[in-house]
Amino acid sequence: MLHLLVRTSLLLSLLQHHVAAATDKRGITCRQEIPAELIRDLWNRTRQLIDRLPREENYFRRLLPKFCTKCPERTIGWLEMREVVDVYKRSVFSRDVIQKLLPLHYNDLLYRLQHTLQHCVSSSKPSKWFKFINKLERKIKKRRRDEGALKAAREFTFVLRWIDELAQHHIL
Repeated sequence: MLHLLVRTSLLLSLLQHHVAAATDKRGITCRQEIPAELIRDLWNRTRQLIDRLPREENYFRRLLPKFCTKCPERTIGWLEMREVVDVYKRSVFSRDVIQKLLPLHYNDLLYRLQHTLQHCVSSSKPSKWFKFINKLERKIKKRRRDEGALKAAREFTFVLRWIDELAQHHIL
């Protein structure tokens, strides 16, 4: 069993390296790399997760900054999406309270999205909205117990909608 796991891991690593090299050569953008099915699956499973979350008392306050994909002020792009997904992976979906409620294969889908964004966003410098994204992570961690993670999980549909709009799938 361990031998099979190691072999599979090596095969996946080689495949990811090969795909990365091919992608660099062809110059594929995030818009082309993120499949509509991935966003659709994440959307459906996020809705399942939200249905499993305990009821929220103060639902008027939003944690996510009010970004927009098309408006002139607060316009976001793929770099911001990569940073926001990284914050969610680190500070929301890694929490035990959320892990217990996640639908089947949610972590796999989230990893695929995060990996694709890491791969297709070539900029290493932080985005111009880095302070706002950093503030989001502080807000999530600052709330008592797991309340911040639960609230942020409810708002993940905004992130998926932004990604969908950037990719122009319009499936949500």
